[in-house]
Amino acid sequence: MINITARGFDLKQGTKDGIEKELKRIEKMLPDNASFDVTISRAHDEYKCDITVKHVGSFIRGEAVAERIEPVVDMAVDDLKRKLRKLKTFFVDKKRKGGIDEIAGAFESFDDDVAMDDFDQVYYDSVDIARTKHITPNIMTDDEAIVQMEMLGHSFFVYLGIDGETKIVYKRKNGYGLLVCE
Repeated sequence: MINITARGFDLKQGTKDGIEKELKRIEKMLPDNASFDVTISRAHDEYKCDITVKHVGSFIRGEAVAERIEPVVDMAVDDLKRKLRKLKTFFVDKKRKGGIDEIAGAFESFDDDVAMDDFDQVYYDSVDIARTKHITPNIMTDDEAIVQMEMLGHSFFVYLGIDGETKIVYKRKNGYGLLVCE
């Protein structure tokens, strides 16, 4: 199933047909019940295309920005294809490094001249939350969470471990890190 949404402009039927034609080629690489959510938005004379493939709690996202609508769709599809090839390589490559980095390090001390109450007040006054997102974490292994994070192009990913603990996997300079919520 392919859902196409346009924000900030009206999308012509010919463009919708072109998007569906491009995605039909990718659809062959995916399971039968995978669905596509395509969002094309226009702001400041630029188009942004975001294509998300959903399949049983898994997500893969391709995105791009360009000045014209045709190239932005092609670029987003190419990004999605690249991530699908990366996913295939991940599952095929048996020599992949298997471990998750251990969480290490200590908190650096704050400047003694700044009282903790003052720090909290300054911090809260300066925070501007631009977006709030509600999620339902899925149960998966650490490796599956890393794959999901990479496929979404994010630097972290929240999920439920097999043991039921809430976990956050994140990118580090040399691998990945894992936070376990208590």
